[in-house]
Amino acid sequence: MKTAWKRILVLLLAALLLAGCTQSGKPAAEAAAASETAAPSLVPAEPTPEPTEEPTPEPGPFEADYALLWEILETDYPYLPYLREKGIDVDGIRETYAKLVKDTKNVKTFAEIIGKVFASLRNTAHLHMIPEYLFKDMYGIYVLSPELKDDLFLAPWRDVMMQAAEIGYYTAPKEYNSGLSSMTGVYSDVKVQYYKDCKTLCFSVPTFDFYSVEHDKDVFINAIKQYPEAENIVFDITRNSGGDDRYWKNNIVAPFGTDYTFEWREFYRSSPENERIVTGWMELYNTSEAEDAPAWASAYGLDRFFCMSAEVKGFEAIRSDAKRWVLVSSTVYSSSEEFVCFCKATGWATIAGTHTGGDGLGFDPVIRLLPDSGLLFRFCMDAGENPDGTMNIEGTTPDVILETADVTRLLDLIREEQGH
Repeated sequence: MKTAWKRILVLLLAALLLAGCTQSGKPAAEAAAASETAAPSLVPAEPTPEPTEEPTPEPGPFEADYALLWEILETDYPYLPYLREKGIDVDGIRETYAKLVKDTKNVKTFAEIIGKVFASLRNTAHLHMIPEYLFKDMYGIYVLSPELKDDLFLAPWRDVMMQAAEIGYYTAPKEYNSGLSSMTGVYSDVKVQYYKDCKTLCFSVPTFDFYSVEHDKDVFINAIKQYPEAENIVFDITRNSGGDDRYWKNNIVAPFGTDYTFEWREFYRSSPENERIVTGWMELYNTSEAEDAPAWASAYGLDRFFCMSAEVKGFEAIRSDAKRWVLVSSTVYSSSEEFVCFCKATGWATIAGTHTGGDGLGFDPVIRLLPDSGLLFRFCMDAGENPDGTMNIEGTTPDVILETADVTRLLDLIREEQGH
């Protein structure tokens, strides 16, 4: 009996020991998991470092000028919407050259970059940097010229050029130079040729340069007097990219003795600077209020306009019934384009040749200053309306279209008309 009870007691004790082990012990997997959640070691942890901000890079010395340049183009220059419509990636051009400007430290390099920007925009509407040699000419004309230095309308042009001279990138001339212009070098004289077989007197006029107005004042008068039998007079301006409109008014048109007034409209984008130029000098109108305003004006955001005129006071120095021709090409631009528009509007001459370069209606391109670099650039702030209602930046279609703008081809046409 005792032996049996002893066995039972041993079995019960073993069972109790196993039960206690099951309650207080853990399987290996649970033990491992528990160890992971155990209290941390008493060894101190490394402190978490505070996040550090990357230093903002200093802007390049010309980034502000570059931003100002584009602000001016967006607000004052009338042609960015036009260029976008023509497929020019205006915004891509801005971004591409902004990357170059960021690392540019030299002002001459910056000037080169801006020149490339304008070239990418096709230098539309006289959009150009003003290089040193041109600055000297323009300073002489606007600031020192006895004829223009007191012209109140041109005061904004004078002011900005004098500001640029103070900054120091450009060197202003001390005296007015009344000699030949350095804008594109020394110009050739007007070439005069008489073709006896078709009785045609031909003038090749390479420029309407400011300095040539006085220099060439008697060239046309003397030659026409020399050939009174001429039945055709040709003014070949195929290589003429403009200059001063007084040249064609005073030297070519006026000597024939008739007064003319040619009127047209100029559309522009209202902005503080643009309004400053024209306020007090022009009667200003809202494009939206003009029933006959061209569609392109509103399409390009040109919300204001004014009227301009080219007046010619004739003096009778030439007596001739000869038919007048003006030979043109794509080079015809600026004031030589204005001459073409005048001829179109008044019938003063027959236009022959190829489509012209345009951008001849309006006043002198405005000048803007980039103050950090001291650089100047210019552009036409207004968009002129052709006699047929089209945009003058598109040029003029001749009355007589020739395959090539060549005087020989025009002479052949004249001979055909004469029955030769």
